[in-house]
Amino acid sequence: MKRILIVMLAAALAALAACGEQSRSSSSPAGEPGIDTLTLTVIDSIGVELGDTNYVFGAVEGVSWGPDGNIAVLDLTRGCVMVYSPEGEFIRQISRRGNGPGELQNVAFLVISEDGHLYLTGEGSEILGLHVFDYASGEWLGSQPTTGQPPTNLEGGFEDTYIYKQIRVEPEGDVPVALVEFGRKGFEDEEPTTVYYNDRFDIDFVDMTEAISKTWYGYDIATGFDGRVFIAPRSTERYVVHGWDSEGTEILELTMDLERAERTEDEMAIEEMLLSTRARVMGIESAIELNPDPYRPMIRGLEIDPQGNLWVLRGGFLDPFFDIYDTGGELIAHATVDPVPPDGATWCFHFGEPGVLAYAEDPAEGYQKVYILRLPPEIR
Repeated sequence: MKRILIVMLAAALAALAACGEQSRSSSSPAGEPGIDTLTLTVIDSIGVELGDTNYVFGAVEGVSWGPDGNIAVLDLTRGCVMVYSPEGEFIRQISRRGNGPGELQNVAFLVISEDGHLYLTGEGSEILGLHVFDYASGEWLGSQPTTGQPPTNLEGGFEDTYIYKQIRVEPEGDVPVALVEFGRKGFEDEEPTTVYYNDRFDIDFVDMTEAISKTWYGYDIATGFDGRVFIAPRSTERYVVHGWDSEGTEILELTMDLERAERTEDEMAIEEMLLSTRARVMGIESAIELNPDPYRPMIRGLEIDPQGNLWVLRGGFLDPFFDIYDTGGELIAHATVDPVPPDGATWCFHFGEPGVLAYAEDPAEGYQKVYILRLPPEIR
């Protein structure tokens, strides 16, 4: 799936890069007055275009730090999880491509819980659902089928738990409605132990823009091993993050007044390509209307650092730019990435005790790398 996206978007991304400095400078980060801007520093990377197959990625769909400090990379094309040392040396492989017991076909999310349960969602083991492995041994622990779409937006939680987003469609009069649930489950739980957030939206079978967008990237989520959970509904009109404690009690709501940032014509074309490709992956007819939002989302990512601070990745900039909040919800700093990546608008991040991992969904170089970044000394 990611390979399809990369191939289809290559030409369009080249055009976006050719827009010149005017387009990028018009989206330069600007922080709040009196708030320091820190730097995430790229120190190394894993991945080559050609050569040793252990370092050539087909389509990266997720990254995570393991409990042992090594790096896990989900490669959709290979249908496996590749494990590397913090220095980028290949160590081992978990699972392989296939549809037999413990094999993976098309999986889109990777998380590792505090105790080392590795959770993946998608096709595998002859079912569509959740697939669980022991990270330390690579042993397949089982797969759980789901009705409808499998859970998405996974995040690894304390002990053996994970946070998920589940969408189910139900009739409501003459209009089908999508019901969205965010909850926590453990390895053997059939029902969620905690439900944090619910949302809903009508499904328009003519214009499927909202349904496709919310299925793939309608929300951002982060959780720490202390049990706190943060969710940001992705919106082009409102910057808002909701936070809950480990018992499921809402403890804060973060908001910020920001100007809306218009997408360029090239960005609109890319967004329409993404929506069309994702519609086909979902089995939706190509005759549907797709009307991408002309504005960039206010937020496009949430992360929690080792000190418990919440990092909010803004969506209005082409370059990565974070707002950093302490555990009490006070804005304490901003952060950028050095060197500034040319494909930064598509970078996905994962924070952990050893540092930060990142990869570009649509790489400027034409092939994917996993980048290793150092947290600012003020945070470590």
